[in-house]
Amino acid sequence: MPAELEALLRARYPLIWLDTCEESRAAEIICRVARSQGDAAAGWSLTFGVHDLPGLPQPGSHTDPLSVLEHIRRQERRCLWVLRDLPALLANSPPLTRALKDTAMVLKERGGVVICVGAVGRVPPTLAGIAAAHTLALPDAAEHRTQLETVALQLALPISAAAGQALSSACLGLTLEQAENIWARVRAAGGRFTEDDVAQVLAEKARIVRGSGYLEFIPPADMRAVGGLEHLKKWLVRRGLGFSEAARAVGLPFPRGALLVGVQGCGKSLIARAVAGQWRQPLLRMDVGALMEGLVGASEGNLRRALDLAERISPCVLWVDEIDKAFGGMQSGTDGGTSLRMFGSLLTWMQEKTRPVFLLATANQIDALPPELLRKGRFDEIFFVDLPDESQREEIWRVHLTARARGAGDPELLERVSLPALARLSEGYSGAEIAAAVVEGAFAALAEDAPLSGPQIVEALKASPPLSRTRAETIGALRAWARDRARVAG
Repeated sequence: MPAELEALLRARYPLIWLDTCEESRAAEIICRVARSQGDAAAGWSLTFGVHDLPGLPQPGSHTDPLSVLEHIRRQERRCLWVLRDLPALLANSPPLTRALKDTAMVLKERGGVVICVGAVGRVPPTLAGIAAAHTLALPDAAEHRTQLETVALQLALPISAAAGQALSSACLGLTLEQAENIWARVRAAGGRFTEDDVAQVLAEKARIVRGSGYLEFIPPADMRAVGGLEHLKKWLVRRGLGFSEAARAVGLPFPRGALLVGVQGCGKSLIARAVAGQWRQPLLRMDVGALMEGLVGASEGNLRRALDLAERISPCVLWVDEIDKAFGGMQSGTDGGTSLRMFGSLLTWMQEKTRPVFLLATANQIDALPPELLRKGRFDEIFFVDLPDESQREEIWRVHLTARARGAGDPELLERVSLPALARLSEGYSGAEIAAAVVEGAFAALAEDAPLSGPQIVEALKASPPLSRTRAETIGALRAWARDRARVAG
């Protein structure tokens, strides 16, 4: 049970402004508190009027809002009143607002409580002095686990401890009603509530994200597609344990995030997609530029809503690609200070967040990043992603040529090339440049009506000099910065 709401109810605040989209769950929580205190509980809505709680409402009396408030004021018994629909009627009805305020004052003397439930928004200024505002948090893993076990029991389907943990954790960010709909779809599709059904939960989260307009749901990648970066991979495996119940049992915090700084095309974006796949968590990409709006305060509001949605979806990986471009030029003030205010909001959230949202940010130009972002505590770690060395390049060649062989139906491709030779010839090339050389070589082979082999790839390498040559000074400066300030990813 959400502790803060329980505290408000036990303290008998006469008027509680409860913001939630889960009216039924809120009513159930309120009824549990009422029973524990020996109080009665009653509900009201425009359609059913006054009705008993809990249970399905039956048509009652006093469907008029002024009438029900007068009815509440006349009651001698101590009761928790759950009023739905009322907040939407207050804006255009000063008499109704006055009646609600008077009712709260009467209940203050009797120990009763009125709870306005629904998507109520902010407390009206006329009620601010007497109403206690509270936003009901979404169900935690324990609530989802209880619901899942109840459904499984009703269907006579056994559920393992590992599957229960995985499915209930994946449901974080969903309402109980949304989760119940998922279980119905899982069962209809022949699922048996195993860890394989996590995909359907993540698909529901993807639907929620698509409807928001603030974040983009990105399909995860396979970590086997990432060549090199062994130090970073091992660190991510260890940090992934931070989402487990074993970590909670020993008091370890959720992973906070990582900043990947390095040369363009060396796998920073790919690792972001791969870690989400490895951890079996949804990957949300936030485009800071897309949050920008012309009205004062609108951009900051969009950022808050995006971060709030990420927390609702959590546990998840929140990816901010090229964060240096998003906030690198904010000191110029050309946008009226919007970027600066948004950056401040992001820093505050990073410092204070308690939900399991792993922030993975990537950057190519470290000198463009504000120093506040690099302070210890913002991220768990800062990694430098350098150009791959010879052994890493050989692995990258193997990854891309294996994918090409599979896609082209050419199982003998790897036998026609020398991976060590390609690794030596591609010194200074990034992973993205190696991938481009494979594609260019494949086009050359197609033009020659011949199978892809080493000569076409070597020719593609010679025709396209790497970024390490064309921007040698920039990469040198980046390496010098990272020498004592970041961990090596490879």
